[in-house]
Formats: sequence, structure tokens, C-alpha cells
Amino acid sequence: MAKELLLTAIVKQEDEGYSVVCPELGVASQGETFEESISNIKEATELYIESAEQLGIMDEVLDQLGITKQDFNKGQMFSKVITASVPIKLAA
Repeated sequence: MAKELLLTAIVKQEDEGYSVVCPELGVASQGETFEESISNIKEATELYIESAEQLGIMDEVLDQLGITKQDFNKGQMFSKVITASVPIKLAA
């Protein structure tokens, strides 16, 4: 059974298309539509993980995500990196 990792995608509408970033991994992509940008960031993060496995640095990537090797082996693949909206007051 394939393991599944749940990551964050932050999408920003641009003048032409959409930019998207996965903050947990620092991977970015773009697309002409929202759906295409999501598809592209998924592919980019999958390639990032695949490359990490091939380069033998998967333990470092898991550590970056806050996932232990034990969690990984059990299939518990939720990043322990938490995103939150933080209100910042600006001077008038």
C-alpha cells in the first residue's frame, strides 16, 4: 500500500494564472488555472520526495516535516508543521 503525505499548498492568484508554494518543503510551482496550479505543486512535491529518496536524504526531509522514521514506517504521514493565520496590526 502506498503511503500518503498531507502537505499545505498556498495558492496566490496572479495577473496571469496562479502561483503556488508548499511551505513545508519550500517547493513552488504555478499554473494557468487554480486546478492546474494544484496539479503542478502535487507533481513538484512528489518529484522532490522522489529525489530525496534517491539522494539518500529522506531522513532529513522527514525531520524537516516533523515526521519521525517510526511514524513514516507506520504510515502516519501528517506533517507536524502547522500553519496559522496571524493577525498583524499596522500603524494607520
